[in-house]
Amino acid sequence: MGIKAEEDLLFEKLRISLPEAVCDGVVDEKSFFSARYRIVYILKEVNGGESWDLRKFLYDGGRPQTWDNIARWSKGIFSWEKEFYWEELQENNEKRRREQLKKIAAINLKKTSGKCIANKKQIHKAALLNREIINHQLKLYKADYIILCGTTNAFMESCYKDKKIVWQKTKRGVWYFVDGDSVVISFAHPEARISDNFLYYTLIDAVKEINCNRENFMQPK
Repeated sequence: MGIKAEEDLLFEKLRISLPEAVCDGVVDEKSFFSARYRIVYILKEVNGGESWDLRKFLYDGGRPQTWDNIARWSKGIFSWEKEFYWEELQENNEKRRREQLKKIAAINLKKTSGKCIANKKQIHKAALLNREIINHQLKLYKADYIILCGTTNAFMESCYKDKKIVWQKTKRGVWYFVDGDSVVISFAHPEARISDNFLYYTLIDAVKEINCNRENFMQPK
């Protein structure tokens, strides 16, 4: 059974008790597994609508809000050795979204829609209620990078409550930990009230440092 079929089964079961649930996960299975890295973004909730499919929405390019930054971040992570000038990253946003979003997975902790400003208590409660499906999704994806987009506390409570982890901090203050083959990075939401260029370079600098440290660690002495 392919990833999409397994995801569909998960949400089919969820919709028995939660018919308004919005499907999420791997945007395009072939692109996700052929990409250089498997990147999973952990977000809060969709903004509006019932019983629709976030995967299809992102396959078609999504929208500028949230997804311009996610597409930029993905491009930077896939090519972390390369330096992109901000002027380049401000251009061709729709084209970039259509290219880059097909390569990722997006998981919302709350599987139903919310409003413009997410309710932290509701997100946290939903993350605990959806613990089983979220963990199932992560096992399916075997991510290289899990980016926590303003969701660190709820995600950790949902997925790592009883696991022993060792948090580390990059030189620029970005927190992360390594879980097997996955690097889990605690970061901001893509719509955080911080300049887009600051968000981009902060995350990509963190990925560069993490990758360089891991490469040095893995080299024979």
